[in-house]
Amino acid sequence: MERYGKGKIPIEKFELSEIFVDSLQLFPMVDKWLLIALQNSVKELVLHFKSYPAPILTILAAKSLRELVLHDCTLMPVSLSCGVVNSNSLRKLSLSNVTLDENMLQTLLNSCPLIVSFIVENCSGLNVLKIKADSLKVLKIIQYCNICNIDAPNLVSLDYKGYEIPELNIARESKIILHCLLSLNTAWFCKLRKFLSNPSSWSEVSLCILK
Repeated sequence: MERYGKGKIPIEKFELSEIFVDSLQLFPMVDKWLLIALQNSVKELVLHFKSYPAPILTILAAKSLRELVLHDCTLMPVSLSCGVVNSNSLRKLSLSNVTLDENMLQTLLNSCPLIVSFIVENCSGLNVLKIKADSLKVLKIIQYCNICNIDAPNLVSLDYKGYEIPELNIARESKIILHCLLSLNTAWFCKLRKFLSNPSSWSEVSLCILK
């Protein structure tokens, strides 16, 4: 990485994964490598480090970044509201086993106004999942929370797995895949009926009930 830093060599993709079980002592080195990648116009960034406090403000400030993938990192207790963040370059965001709360998630999406693809999978701290993103087109959710609200008028593809049927606000034909883990009862069928009666036009709806 020092060669890239000194030579200002452009980096297309930077991926860093945890090798050692106890890697806390490596975090300062990870910070250094990450900064070099961001300064060298990295376009795709993948971080897979357990409990790593990802410097999200620094990451989003990178004007070249188009795709961000975080595994097992934490975005808490960092507050996005403590600084001005606006990532107009980011198009794809994936969060897997990341620690964050509802406010952090929505603020993160607000900071990426041109995002078109978003994946959220088994993230801790999200008891209520509310997603609002006008530019979003592809959304994949694997999250077992109590409430799921999606406000994405330009969404064309939704792949959802969770306990509850999500509430949707979309304005165009969409392909919907639902994997619902919930016992069948009257309340569940009422939610399903409400979901299917949405005035939006579904191009395809697939429903899978998992017990």
